[in-house]
Amino acid sequence: MIKTIFFDIGGVLIDISFRRTSKFISDCIDAPVSKIEEAFPSSIHDMYEKGLISNHDWFTKYKESLPQTCYLKEADFWKAWSLLLGKETKVVSLMEKLKTKYSIWLLSNTNPKHINDEIEKNYRFPKLIDGAIYSFNVGFRKPEKEIYIKAAKVAKSKPDECFFIDDLKDNIQVAKEVGFHGVHFKSYEKLVTYLKKEGVF
Repeated sequence: MIKTIFFDIGGVLIDISFRRTSKFISDCIDAPVSKIEEAFPSSIHDMYEKGLISNHDWFTKYKESLPQTCYLKEADFWKAWSLLLGKETKVVSLMEKLKTKYSIWLLSNTNPKHINDEIEKNYRFPKLIDGAIYSFNVGFRKPEKEIYIKAAKVAKSKPDECFFIDDLKDNIQVAKEVGFHGVHFKSYEKLVTYLKKEGVF
């Protein structure tokens, strides 16, 4: 029996766009968006999301990856970083309805800047949850198995009592390997249909 529902944030509860971030930085340093996106330091970003480097270190490493490093100011970078986050989706209203029946949690690969400076201040859904598992707090990122095991334990649920909603198929696949139920999020309408079919909603 499902007791706990975990929601991913980006691509499920919030529309996200790296293109908005890249475009803003492009305007700041006068470099093509394509070059900025090609230079994105993915391995360093993973470290940032695991809480292994600070906000300032992330800015410094990101700046070093750019084709024209000397032009980017830290204040402009954080403005660009905030633009990655868009509007809340209709899934938040679904979360609100599910809250009457289930324990509601977040399970997200994310970073302290987005959570502390943007999400907790500017969005409604953090007020609806019972708890959150953020990658930068636990030292693991989806789809590492450890983050799902940790999530179930912290939420005081067995894996087979947990249901997970994420927009990346690999993240759902590994969650299921751990024992979670779950669905690959594609649209609000398809999510509602699936939850009804499974007797969750």
